Amino acid sequence: MFTQIIVKENEMRREAISDFFIANHKLYSTENENMDIFDQIGGSSVYEVIKIVDGIPLFFEEHIGRMKNSARLSEMTICKNENEIMEEISMLVKNNRCKNINVKLVQTWSEGKSLFLTCFIRSEYPGRKVYAQGIHTILFQGERKSPHIKTISSSFRDKVRKAREISGAYEALLVDEAGYIAEGSRSNIFFLKQGRIYTPPIETVLPGVTRRHVMQVCKTLETQVREEPLHFGELPEIEGAFITGTTVDVLPISSVDDRKILSASAPLIQKIKEQYDEEVKTYVTLRQAQGQGQGPSTENRRVLLSSLRPGP
Repeated sequence: MFTQIIVKENEMRREAISDFFIANHKLYSTENENMDIFDQIGGSSVYEVIKIVDGIPLFFEEHIGRMKNSARLSEMTICKNENEIMEEISMLVKNNRCKNINVKLVQTWSEGKSLFLTCFIRSEYPGRKVYAQGIHTILFQGERKSPHIKTISSSFRDKVRKAREISGAYEALLVDEAGYIAEGSRSNIFFLKQGRIYTPPIETVLPGVTRRHVMQVCKTLETQVREEPLHFGELPEIEGAFITGTTVDVLPISSVDDRKILSASAPLIQKIKEQYDEEVKTYVTLRQAQGQGQGPSTENRRVLLSSLRPGP
């Protein structure tokens, strides 16, 4: 259950945005010469993406716990503790003047050298209209060789992306050789069938933080959840479906290939989304009251700022 990253040359430098990023606790401007640091990513690496809401890294503890577990299972160590990572995120929020965005954390070891990167990445959040109407999805024949290993495999990723672009689909649902729907290409999947929620077993999918919270929401709503795979042949029997993920939260599905699904208007799916949104608000409000996300200490702020490399 670990996250492993394989990155093509210059891929991460294209992904990073905003004015500043942090490498090994040093603040850099995103000038071309500084972006060469991203080319050092290689060898053994783990990563995590966290959604920042009103300046607060959402479910920070769970994401960091997953990253640490990823490192442990891949026989690596994270060269930062939770406080240092939180300070770096807070520093980026302040200096980039952005409180609602995704942040990517990357720990890489190459030739015995450690590199820890913290940077903002492109974050395309669905609008209200998308949530109200739902998204179009397609079935895609293919599966991850190791579902618990989150690899950025260029060949598989490019095939899925091309299929989405050709069809105009927001997401592709991966179907295994037996015809069972495993997960989205970048999300977890849930189905509503006969008043129950179905989702593929955790053993067969990439564990998601949002997925875990949705499971808890269903328990709060006293809604039965069955961790069972759904065959694509059962799609005519479902009453709704939705995907979950760090960027999309809980996002209803309006169609799978040519089959229309009225997921956005399904009362149970609406309740799940509303309850999840409330959990997010509660988490953010509580962390703000605790002073989380206000930035590093005066001394650490001084150290970070003094390390800034000005552009030409």
